[in-house]
Parts: sequence; structure tokens; C-alpha cells
Amino acid sequence: MRTKIAIVGNGITAGLAANLLTSLGEITLFQSPRFFTSGIPEIIPRKVFFNALNTIDEEKTVTQTAPAIKNVLWRHSGEFHRTKLTSTEQYFVYDKGRLAAFLVENIPTEQRMQQEITHIADLTGFDRIFDCRGTQSVINDPAYVSHHTYPARTACRYLVMSSPPDQNRDDMLFWSETTIRSSRRTFFMIPVGDNRISLGCSCLPSNVISTEELFTAMAAKGIVIAPEKILFSGHVVPEGRAMTCSINHVTPLGDASSSPCPLSEYGTLKALCQIRAVTGHACFSSSEIQRPKNHEIDPHLPQELF
Repeated sequence: MRTKIAIVGNGITAGLAANLLTSLGEITLFQSPRFFTSGIPEIIPRKVFFNALNTIDEEKTVTQTAPAIKNVLWRHSGEFHRTKLTSTEQYFVYDKGRLAAFLVENIPTEQRMQQEITHIADLTGFDRIFDCRGTQSVINDPAYVSHHTYPARTACRYLVMSSPPDQNRDDMLFWSETTIRSSRRTFFMIPVGDNRISLGCSCLPSNVISTEELFTAMAAKGIVIAPEKILFSGHVVPEGRAMTCSINHVTPLGDASSSPCPLSEYGTLKALCQIRAVTGHACFSSSEIQRPKNHEIDPHLPQELF
């Protein structure tokens, strides 16, 4: 009788696990019916990723998961930079939602379940469970304990608002500034889906921009924020956390295991490394998981392309 395995999660980590752990047993993937994925593109080293994930076609993956956004525009230090937001020989640029969906397509429909899993202890009848939910989901789960591992290096205040149909959807814009107190800030305007746009500012955790300051800074660039157009807003201070589950046959993967530093680590590669370890394969070197060192405060900016 084959080992019964449950994989829980909607994101890329769950998709990777479902593709790479099939040799361990009979897999069932549990996905939340209320999942929302940010439309902000991500970037990772191409060769490292596809060498490890040799079960899928590289060119097809690159084509079908490419972000809808075409260009990146960045102004800093009095200079204006523009580059295409596309995969290169060195880097793989993708839309997180599209990549997660593409990976799941390889899994038979009968092995996919639309079910909200709030408490991992409620999932019974499986020999092994791989928890690929987000950090906040596992922190709220009583089966987990978490502890801080390092202080946040960046913070972000943002809002997502509806935008007119004629809004430019091809460009993601960044502009970096230094305040009178020598604090770095990088503002952004990024299309994140049909008739939606994300506006925000990445800054130091010790000097998080206020909502009023964000509105003022956007207005100075000619970007008017109508309160009635705001769909949701918030701020994030991504501190390092490590999570441990009290249930022996549950293995947390990706963000459910530890939250990567968005400025210095490729979270997708870190999760892929954990999955490879489960199957007995060698992990990547630390240098392969690390983003190139730079002085930018915004993790959304694909500096690797400049």
C-alpha cells in the first residue's frame, strides 16, 4: 500500500512539492478556495531552478508564466533607467500566480481538493503532510510555535486600488529618494491584475512612511489617490521567523518553515532546496540562494536586470 501524502497550500512551494514528491507516495493537494496571489513579478537564477526541476519543460514554463508587465522603469540618484521585464539566459522572471497554476496543472485533477485548512491537526488519514501555507497561516495555527531569527531589513506601506481601463499596464515604476534625515525610500507603482494597481513605498523599519506621507509623495508625482478607489491597504515589516510544528508527521516547507529575507534571499529557491532535501537530493549552496548584494531597500525591484 502506497504512502498517503497531503500537500497543503496554493503557492509555488505547494506546486513544486506536488511535482517533486510523487516518488514518495500517493499525493493529494489541498488548496484554499479563497487564495489571492500578488501580481508583482519575481526573479530567480534560471539555471539553478530548472536544473533542480527537470520534470517540466523549461521553455514552455518561461513562456506560460511570464508576467503581463513588460518593462521596469527606475529613477534614482538623478538618473533614469529602463529595462525589459523578461527572462534572460541568467534569470527566470515569472508571475507568481501563473507559475503556481502552471505547476499544479501537472497534477491529476482527482488529486486536487478545494478545501480551507485552518488547523493542520484537522487533516487526518495521511501518513505524511507537507505544509506549504504562508507564514501568517501557520503562525495562527495552534500546532505551531514560532520565534524571531533576525530583525527586518526593510518595511513597506502599500495600497491596492482600482484603476481605469486605459491605465498603462505594461510598466512597473520605481523612484528612489533620500529623506532630509538620510533615510532611504523607494516608491513604486505596479499593475497587479485586471484594473488594479499597487502603490507603495519601501523604507527602513525604523522609519516607516505614514499613510499621509505616502499620499503626499504620490501627489507630488501627479498620482492622485481617490479614497473610494482603495480596495485594501496595509504595511509589512518582514522580520525573520522560524516555525516548528508539534505534529510529528507534518513537515513545514517554504514560508511555513521560515520566512526568507526578501532583500537577500530567493525564497523560491530556498523552498525548492527544502523539497530536494526531503527526497534525499543535495541542497543548493548558500551563494545560489542569496540575491546579489546591493544597497537598495525595495525587494520588489528586480535589480538583477539592470
